[in-house]
Amino acid sequence: MKTFEKRFKSIQNEIIAAYTKLESSKRASIISDSWRRPEGGGGRTFVIQEGSFFDNCAVNFSSIFGSKLPKSAIGNSIVKSTRYGYQAMGVSVICHPKNPHIPTSHMNVRLFCILDKKNKIKDWWIGGGYDLTPYFVNEEDISHWHKSAKINLDGFNKSYYGKFSKNCNEYFYIPHRDERRGVGGVFFDNKKHKSIDSSIHMLESIAKTYLNSYQDIINNRKNLSFTKDEKEFQELRRGRYVEFNLVNDRGTAFGLQSNGRTPSILSSLPLRASWKYRKSKEMQAKEKKLVKALGKDWNV
Repeated sequence: MKTFEKRFKSIQNEIIAAYTKLESSKRASIISDSWRRPEGGGGRTFVIQEGSFFDNCAVNFSSIFGSKLPKSAIGNSIVKSTRYGYQAMGVSVICHPKNPHIPTSHMNVRLFCILDKKNKIKDWWIGGGYDLTPYFVNEEDISHWHKSAKINLDGFNKSYYGKFSKNCNEYFYIPHRDERRGVGGVFFDNKKHKSIDSSIHMLESIAKTYLNSYQDIINNRKNLSFTKDEKEFQELRRGRYVEFNLVNDRGTAFGLQSNGRTPSILSSLPLRASWKYRKSKEMQAKEKKLVKALGKDWNV
């Protein structure tokens, strides 16, 4: 288990190093917070807030133990016995850049292990993926995002991208709004790719592809100027992000149901979001255009 934890920590460290370089403001709040969980396990929460590049960015690692696996960890598709406990570990990333022309991004990779009476692995599976939530749609960015995902996953199994991208569209959906959260990416759960070592290697490759793809988008958009109205629209749409994370997201539910560390769980939320009962005609027009784009099948 320690070897597996080390590999997940390496994923976290690589992403932290890349995102720290983006933040040039000396006034930014940058916090690296290691913690322990009374029930067993712990982790490290890394957060950048109120900077020149990021409004909020969280790169979190956790490895926890428990006796009863929350339903949110496995969905409704399988039932696992955790008589002797479980261990769950992974890395989650959420980026809310200041510039509304740079999309919000999310990535997570995780490993769940069911233990036997000797504290050895009895059963296991992996899950994760990443998705993109733009506020102003750029087709070049979205195409690159999906093509990079397909090229990477084709190296493991040519059926994965088609299945995972479909899963992503279905999962990152807000039922009470009848809207997708973003333009998709890849998402999977309850998966085994050959051996446990091969599966973690695939997670490492997915995390690397996410980071490279998102950095490409950042480099293409970071110098674009934006208006006060565009920033207002970004914060309005971030409200949808909050709604999904608090109402529909299984990762948030798992953290809370497993008595996780609440500040770390909620570090994925944007620093500022807004909800307006009555929007201006300009905002309504922007939203109509965006929602239409979100409903498009961007998979390649």
